[in-house]
Amino acid sequence: MDAAPTLSNLNVMCGICTEFYKANDVIFTTSSCGHVFHKECLMRWLFTSRTCPQCRAMCHRQRTHRIYLNFGERTALDDEEIEPPAIQWVPLDLDESNPPKSLLDKAIQCGTDDEGNDTYVARVYYADDLLPANYVPSKQVAYAPYGCHAHTLTDQVDILIDCEHKWVPAENGQVPPQAIQTGYSEIGETLYTARATYQEFTLLGKVHPSHRVIYMPFRGQEVNSSQYEVLVLSPKDQADR
Repeated sequence: MDAAPTLSNLNVMCGICTEFYKANDVIFTTSSCGHVFHKECLMRWLFTSRTCPQCRAMCHRQRTHRIYLNFGERTALDDEEIEPPAIQWVPLDLDESNPPKSLLDKAIQCGTDDEGNDTYVARVYYADDLLPANYVPSKQVAYAPYGCHAHTLTDQVDILIDCEHKWVPAENGQVPPQAIQTGYSEIGETLYTARATYQEFTLLGKVHPSHRVIYMPFRGQEVNSSQYEVLVLSPKDQADR
């Protein structure tokens, strides 16, 4: 009986364990540089490091995703159904027209910006951080708090869709179980999406646990509050995505 197909004839191998990929391997790639590894190898590496094991570019486990390789022969694994993700982050191209209404219908609208425009739960890559952000469809921009300022961003913005959720009160940097791990700081600390009231506006922002507050973008500044509501997945979903 023939052995399971591999990519050994193309010299395609995991850069960590140096084994050739097989048809039943789970293979992941980094978003920043595109190098590929076995999922188990990469997750083990990123448990202690925040750089790509091959080129040393900045990397975090939340900025990796699975890829699928085409092999010449089918295997029994090809017929297995893949469980859909509990939540989905969808990249937005803010240089184009507004996203379709069908996408916004699946997103989480909560609060407004400082001009009263509806905002949606989003995240954005900025300055080696993955930041919780506010997406404003009417302006085709995202606002994110960082470094004492509110930043207006249009690149590398993802919107959260298909998420059974609730908002849970918390304070002083605390987050409840099943809180959505939206992003991370440049030193690897997990950041969470939350909302709070500021000058009669309901604003989305990031909970920075070690700082014991939520930071929110407001009129060009990064404002904060020690009391907030955290975005939490319903029990049937998984928070760690």
